[in-house]
Amino acid sequence: MLGEQTGEGVPRGIFRTVCLSCGAESGAVDGESVRVERWALAHTGALPAHRRYRLVSEWFLRVDPADGNPLRELERGAGA
Repeated sequence: MLGEQTGEGVPRGIFRTVCLSCGAESGAVDGESVRVERWALAHTGALPAHRRYRLVSEWFLRVDPADGNPLRELERGAGA
């Protein structure tokens, strides 16, 4: 099973915005994209012709054995 990695120290995601006109970047932020979205609005405010952006996001995933998978039973027995 593939799912989102959660837990202490794991951000929901890491986000940054890149201006497609000049390549300027917002810098990366953890957990919430609002700051990089605001950066894009401010960048366009300063450079009105720069209106296209790419939002880059990193999500953290984890694979765990599904029910019925022998590895799951082995891990349960080992306390994993």
